[in-house]
Amino acid sequence: MIGDGGVITPWHKSLDREMPVAPYPVTPSGIMNTQSSLYRYRLPEIEQPTLIIKDYIPDHQGNFIKPGHYELALTDDKEFMLIIESHNLIAVIPVFKIAENKEEVKRMQEIEAKKKKRKRKTAKEKIEEKIRIKYAKYGNTPPEFDYVYRNATIEYIEEGQYYLIMYENGAIRAWGAFK
Repeated sequence: MIGDGGVITPWHKSLDREMPVAPYPVTPSGIMNTQSSLYRYRLPEIEQPTLIIKDYIPDHQGNFIKPGHYELALTDDKEFMLIIESHNLIAVIPVFKIAENKEEVKRMQEIEAKKKKRKRKTAKEKIEEKIRIKYAKYGNTPPEFDYVYRNATIEYIEEGQYYLIMYENGAIRAWGAFK
């Protein structure tokens, strides 16, 4: 492999042949995507419904929302809906009506209270905890286990010439409108 006098010949300069694993880090920058605050502290996509817009939606200033798939989120105070595309805020829509299914909210609170009262963990919960710790080590979040109904729709109302958006996420329903 090594020529006379310890000199490496040009045929042997390929690192791939000499070392199957590169001696340098795989990510060239100092931070990976999963360590960025944009990824670590944002709302998970699986908790928000997807809004499908089929036509261009223009505004009075000449701007428009392109057709596509958008994330529809409700603010914490439930006063506004947010249309988000690839972590960029596209539009803020005021909420004019909100409804909560009281029985569903009560049932969910009872389930949470039972989980807190229980001291011993089942085998399944122990395995899930180990998986969460493993995912947290690499900056990822585990997939959600419980199914929650999520839906978002948009509709154009010709009589008033406005768009009506309906948001459903679990026990919460909200309606918003904009021209």
